[in-house]
Amino acid sequence: MILGIDPKIDYAFKLLLGRDETRPLLIDLLNSVLQRPEGERVESVELLNPFNPKAAFDDKLSIVDVRARDQSGRLFNVEMQMLGEDSFASRIVYYAARTFQQQLHEGDGYELLRPTISICFLNHVLFPNVADYHLCFRLLETTHQFPLTDDLEFHFLELPKFQKSSEELVEGLEVWLYFLRHAEKMDTAAIPATLRQPLILKALKELEMVTQDEIERIRYESSVESERAYHFNMRMSERKGREEGEKLGAIRVLERLLGKPETPAEKFSGISLNELDRQIADLERQVRDIRR
Repeated sequence: MILGIDPKIDYAFKLLLGRDETRPLLIDLLNSVLQRPEGERVESVELLNPFNPKAAFDDKLSIVDVRARDQSGRLFNVEMQMLGEDSFASRIVYYAARTFQQQLHEGDGYELLRPTISICFLNHVLFPNVADYHLCFRLLETTHQFPLTDDLEFHFLELPKFQKSSEELVEGLEVWLYFLRHAEKMDTAAIPATLRQPLILKALKELEMVTQDEIERIRYESSVESERAYHFNMRMSERKGREEGEKLGAIRVLERLLGKPETPAEKFSGISLNELDRQIADLERQVRDIRR
């Protein structure tokens, strides 16, 4: 049977990694990404925003998908980003800085602060100039490349760049990335040998349960439709922004041709595209009148 459930979809992603029952999956994923030596590996996690499938049915898409704290106090933000955003990197830094800052209460010393680590799985390419699918950023001195602090760390994993076949998988992170990319189309009766690992099989079983429970399937399909609507609205907003920019540029050119001062940008706030078209037509008429 083809699974038919995409683990990249908001509901499925949180179902896999954001519940107390599936904490072993989150721990394994964190260790696969971080690749820390013994003594620094994640051994246990506390979920700071446990996922409640019942409460999620009519919920809006959230920004931070999974938040957790490990046994040493390190904080983790783990998310799946399906669509590229112009301000994505700034948002990730903002959320990490806010999470880091919120650790302290009045009277606490800075020595209590623990590192905040953001792990972002991207269903698009954010860094097209490098071939690596896993990029890690820290606060480094620009000449000598030593860290100012280990307090902030950012991992970006670009799924489209990961092109290995199931036969080529070697280490844990490769297995997880392949799972995220291809689980939806996997035949549950013919799992590739490299994915027949206890935790990956558990993850597949969790997704398979969605197909067998009518309520779970409805919740999943609702999440799919919500993400489609969100992505559509994002594309429409970007398209509208481009059209507005083109029309404002035309207005500025026409104003210069007429020797008029440029209209301040704030004057266009809230003006519809139709009104901008009307202003362009009026300025073009004035230009034609001058040239007669």
